Amino acid sequence: MPNDLSFSNRHKDLAARDKEYVLGWRFEPRIVFERGEGTRLFDVDGNAYYDMSSGMMSLTLGHAHPELVDTIKSMAERFTHQSSWYTNPWAIEFAELLATTLPDPLKMTNFAVTGSEANEIAMRMALGATDRFDICSMVRGLHGGSLAAESMTSVGGARRRGLGPLTLPAKSNCIVPAFYYRAPVDDPDQWDEISLKMTEELIEYTTSQEVAALMLEPIAVPGGMIVPSDKWLRSIREIADRWGALLIFDECQLAPARTGKFWAFEHFSVVPDIVTFGKGLTAGFANCGTVTTPEIAEKTRGTMGLPWAGTYPQDPLPCAVGLTQLQIVLRDDLTGHAAREGVFIGERLAEIQAKHDCVGDVRGKGLYRMLDIVTDRKTKTPDAEMGERIRYHALEEGLLLIAVKNYVRFCPPTIATHDELDDMLGRLDAAITRAEEKHDIDIDISASSSLAANSLTR
Repeated sequence: MPNDLSFSNRHKDLAARDKEYVLGWRFEPRIVFERGEGTRLFDVDGNAYYDMSSGMMSLTLGHAHPELVDTIKSMAERFTHQSSWYTNPWAIEFAELLATTLPDPLKMTNFAVTGSEANEIAMRMALGATDRFDICSMVRGLHGGSLAAESMTSVGGARRRGLGPLTLPAKSNCIVPAFYYRAPVDDPDQWDEISLKMTEELIEYTTSQEVAALMLEPIAVPGGMIVPSDKWLRSIREIADRWGALLIFDECQLAPARTGKFWAFEHFSVVPDIVTFGKGLTAGFANCGTVTTPEIAEKTRGTMGLPWAGTYPQDPLPCAVGLTQLQIVLRDDLTGHAAREGVFIGERLAEIQAKHDCVGDVRGKGLYRMLDIVTDRKTKTPDAEMGERIRYHALEEGLLLIAVKNYVRFCPPTIATHDELDDMLGRLDAAITRAEEKHDIDIDISASSSLAANSLTR
């Protein structure tokens, strides 16, 4: 499966046409894919790559899962779209089954199309349920690309530049993260105490003190795969309660199953008032949502534009696909699979970290990990150029990685077998070795992502 990254004329032509007609972020080299199967993708030349980001963290069951294919074919012949003023059996059954995965009293789903939209619904719910004004988010958090969701996002860069006049005033990025690796103190318990105290003070001094909600990812992925302690997240719940605010967990990049729990917040024994989910729960189809309690749902009904509808939420085809996938995840115990294989992955990644000085830290849970790439372990200085080198050389090893700034993600489809995971990790090790040899490569970090580093030196 290793590739020499020399492409056919047809491949190069397609890439050039994409550049001329499609406005989008692109990693270099511009690979054009034409099919997927299981954990692998195939480009138009037939080269195979392990899909190490599960699409965009969406393909829990990988590519072209036969049961999902059967569902798609059946629904395409039967029922694809309807008015959102009505419903269908698949939306009802999906919402019912989803509720069984959540602790009481979380059971009421307001469907959406994107994760951004789901998070905006959550914010509307918080404002409507509390009659309050401010929503507090976590520094290094990311909640979507629509203007309200972007206002709550504090992962900066090109994605936010120029948007200042359009972002919401009723927000405060004031939750100080449990980012132990780069905390100013070495003791995690001490940093918990300091960061939580700073959070309470920032809420007091940077908000109107009419706090409707605290909104955060239980594990902040784009911000650096920040895994808090149980104590830290429980304390965030307590802070929300003290302020009379709701607690919103954004699981759009986390659920289902890949962290070794169906919902990532289950690792911490903390129950939110509202949780949002993304396309990982519906096999990459544009079908997301916001789940809350019957009490909050009824209190907000008819306020703040709720319940949210729009044109496409709870359409029959994506709901049927989501229902089928959810049944498979539960039937095949993919949560348990991620937990078991996560132990193996953690051990192997620790070996890779010990072998390569550029791997400063490895964080995450289950089948969802991130390598923090540094210039040296003493200073922990982020090395975005090396992260990009690793991503580039991983392509030569047949691995399709996401690398943003100095963060390299390891997020294969949750169906990946033990042997496949072992193969992936061996290829990753080889790619890092290649990157450390500093072969010349054509890289432009700033062109690859809205979260990208502004230059190779940052």
